[in-house]
Amino acid sequence: MTHRAATRRWFVLAPALAGIVLCAIGGALVTPTSDGGLAAYLCVLIGGWAVAFSAVNALSGWEERWQWAGHIALTAGALALAVSITPLIQQAATLPEPWGRSLALVALGIPPAAGWIVITLLGRISARVDRASSHRAAAVTPPQWSGPDGRPELTVSASLFTMRALTTLVVGAIIAGGVLAVALLIVAERWVLRLPPLMLVVVLGALIAMPLSAAVHVVVNRRRRPVTIRWRTGAVEVDTGGQWTVPFPMIQRLVWCPRGDTARVEIHTATRSETLLVGMVRQESHAAAELPALQRRMRAALEDSGLRPSERRGVLRFDRA
Repeated sequence: MTHRAATRRWFVLAPALAGIVLCAIGGALVTPTSDGGLAAYLCVLIGGWAVAFSAVNALSGWEERWQWAGHIALTAGALALAVSITPLIQQAATLPEPWGRSLALVALGIPPAAGWIVITLLGRISARVDRASSHRAAAVTPPQWSGPDGRPELTVSASLFTMRALTTLVVGAIIAGGVLAVALLIVAERWVLRLPPLMLVVVLGALIAMPLSAAVHVVVNRRRRPVTIRWRTGAVEVDTGGQWTVPFPMIQRLVWCPRGDTARVEIHTATRSETLLVGMVRQESHAAAELPALQRRMRAALEDSGLRPSERRGVLRFDRA
């Protein structure tokens, strides 16, 4: 027996047969005077899962594009059955005995089957995203300081977006998401409340959370522009379309956050403040949306001007003592 045939036998045929037998046993335990009890209930639950396990494993023998098509079709069918389970049970119960109550019990195997199909589709999507992210990470170029050693400079795409404005935007998106979720539950109560908890989370994420997250990124990137930061002797120059030269003694606070969605540079003086948000902004030429670390001489120059350094969770701050 070839490896492929053995795999098909133990991971497709055997679970399918076991699931069918368990569902049949669960249905057979139902009598006119008994609903079968816990044993019948466990049989149909495990049987439903086993059939779904077999169906998902059967896709592995197909080409990848057909695996995706088949898995999506299975998920659509499973969700349709899960949403309609109450009418199905009610309809099955109207059939003549001994079929009515038995089929109504067997229908309870649909939720675990649907749950397994959805979970494995999410796992397939997650694995695909991880592979794509790994490929993108390998192709992404981290930003580097350029120019001569004594006059380094950095050019990135940044958005003139303060942390207060970003916090307000995110909080507003969360509130809007909550309102939309409540509205969806009220308007579509008949269908939504039939979904298992995991599927409900997936639906709310796809219909509300993902669009709102995309909207936040769109708003931030509307202020996107090329920014050049130049370190000079005794000063830092920021060019956002108009040049701003800040002598080190004038800086009240400088924040350098190189990683994450809030990767940014903040420069605060007594008369002006600028926040250059990089982490959520699209970069040119496959560059990473991050900042390089400050060079040792840059940190020394800031400290020599009277700024006190502190670092927490990767965020470097220099405050005037």
